Amino acid sequence: MIFNKNLGNIIISSTPGLISIFLSFFTIPIYLKYLGLEKYGNFLILHILLSVVMITNFNLGKIASIKMQKVINKTKNSIISTTIVTSVISSALVCLFFYLIYVFLINFNNNLTFNNYKILFFALFLSNLYVTLENISKGLKYYFLSSFGNLIFYSFSLSLPALFILFDFKSYENVNSLFNISLYIKIFGILLILFTLIYKKLLNFNFSSLILKDFLAYAKWQTLSSTYVQIFDFFDKYLIKIFLGAASLSLYSVPQQIASKLSVISDGLISVFIPKIASSKNKKKTFEILNSNFYGFFYTVGFFLILVNPFIDELLIWWLKVNASLDMIYLFKIFLMTSFYICITHIISTFLDTQNLSKKNSEIETFILIFFIIGLIISVYYKNINFFAYTILFRSLITFYQ
Repeated sequence: MIFNKNLGNIIISSTPGLISIFLSFFTIPIYLKYLGLEKYGNFLILHILLSVVMITNFNLGKIASIKMQKVINKTKNSIISTTIVTSVISSALVCLFFYLIYVFLINFNNNLTFNNYKILFFALFLSNLYVTLENISKGLKYYFLSSFGNLIFYSFSLSLPALFILFDFKSYENVNSLFNISLYIKIFGILLILFTLIYKKLLNFNFSSLILKDFLAYAKWQTLSSTYVQIFDFFDKYLIKIFLGAASLSLYSVPQQIASKLSVISDGLISVFIPKIASSKNKKKTFEILNSNFYGFFYTVGFFLILVNPFIDELLIWWLKVNASLDMIYLFKIFLMTSFYICITHIISTFLDTQNLSKKNSEIETFILIFFIIGLIISVYYKNINFFAYTILFRSLITFYQ
């Protein structure tokens, strides 16, 4: 019975990613056909820039979701309310800080100016708030709510603008117009979770000093760990956009975007086992939960990749047709292996976070960062898109074996 319940929660948590794969199947060819590699790359970079939320959120929601498993229900409401208010204040200050830096920089270099930059900073503020709300939902074990919110905020906001291109291409061929549509969709995802918490009467006006102590104790290490994740997962894309151009970014990001969908399974597992591990006081049971999730992902997904590998070329050519270049197919195979190892290490690093061992994560990532930066420097020097992919793969292998 417990297995069935956990399996059901894992399926619910994985569903947004599965739907995202389905949407991508239709929308990526639309973007490539109507926008081309250059414009699609510029659209992607706006969404990629928002990934900095992994740092600017300070992991407040994640810390709160772990703390909520260790207190009585009456205290949870105060933790939730305090976390949301703290997130709003910190997000506003962070966005203001980045905005002032941006204004300062464009005074010296007008080439850094881009249209609708205020919208981008507003989107960053909303993204900070959303990540907090989603983690709180997971901490409450509202898996359907967190999954549906995730589907709207990430998958729908990236994919649904493609439909506007189909209906009225001339009005929405502008990248900024498409990003505005994405922003409206993201706002809906935030309101869905926020109004649900209000409806469930999970917010109050009480102040929780307990959660603030945890923020001060653990936020710095978890934020440092998230900073490394931001560098490892996204810095290569920034460099490609700067040195190789938006078209190369599309060529690089499309296969990576598809391959990264493997994370829907690991994310589903993580969403369910975080509350279980955080609330467990039995060390043996804690490791049993970790091992079952780790080996379940390793063997199930590994076996699937072995089966599908001989058919990858034909599948990509059938799907993307003229846009399926040999370079894209080659990159996809590299990223598929990379994504597999990244998902496994994500399961382990999340486990360490639940045990308040984020410092250990940071120490390992600091060591790996040195080799990663060297790889990126070589990639930029030779301006070879494959070198970037090799660097990401090498990093994932080192992290796994550490």
